[in-house]
Amino acid sequence: MSLLVTKLTLALGVFLAGWAGGAIALKRAQTPGGGSWLSLGNAFAAGVFLGTGLIHMLSEATAGWRELGGEYPVPFVLAAAAFALILLFEHVLLPDDAHAMIHAHTGEPLGHLEHHHSGHTHRTKEAVSPYALVIALSAHSVIAGLALGAQPTITSAWIIAVAILAHKATAGLALGMNLAGSRLSSSRSHRFVLLFAVMTPLGILAGMALSGVFRSDAEAYFDATVSALAAGTFLYIASIDMLQDEFLKPGSRWAKWIWAVIGLTLTAVLAIWV
Repeated sequence: MSLLVTKLTLALGVFLAGWAGGAIALKRAQTPGGGSWLSLGNAFAAGVFLGTGLIHMLSEATAGWRELGGEYPVPFVLAAAAFALILLFEHVLLPDDAHAMIHAHTGEPLGHLEHHHSGHTHRTKEAVSPYALVIALSAHSVIAGLALGAQPTITSAWIIAVAILAHKATAGLALGMNLAGSRLSSSRSHRFVLLFAVMTPLGILAGMALSGVFRSDAEAYFDATVSALAAGTFLYIASIDMLQDEFLKPGSRWAKWIWAVIGLTLTAVLAIWV
């Protein structure tokens, strides 16, 4: 099998892994009794995002910055800045009614919320964490795809592909959990999953096209910067938008904590091979 065919095959596999993870999560959340499963799934997804941000993305950004000769902890500053900017948007800049809608307990009936808040406020809820999460995941997926597409040998392409496949399926599942717990429509949630799934293959194709053409420190700076910003975004979403919502609701706190730890442990184990 030629290098070109190998990369195209891997691109298809990565797409299917990401799409399947997200679609399974959305489908399971719609089945009878899915509410309890969704609550535990949200805790698991929060653990995955927490581990991905801290263990994978932030460490990758730090390693990349050090290779470029940087001494100041720029990746940590960028991650903190991303966290602070989302905090500013959600808790400071929004009007009071929109803020109340966004941070209402997820266990409160939607009809009750709509009685007190306008349709505009409802749409504001849709525009916050799900969009930020998809953008962060997509940016990181493109970077991973660029790395795979630029590999000069079949062996090196497979090594990177195994790591991407493991992350893609897990991230897709966690993304599906987050979308299912949001107030987005089912059709829009599925489109977001599809968008997430296709980003790495697009990155692979771009990496194949740019391989041997674009070689400069600019790419390394870009990779480190995006990874650091995505890490801060993941930390915010995991801690403020997901874990806070789940643990403010009564019941199953031990189970939620255990599933959050399972998600965090999974990302830590994956770091052994990545």
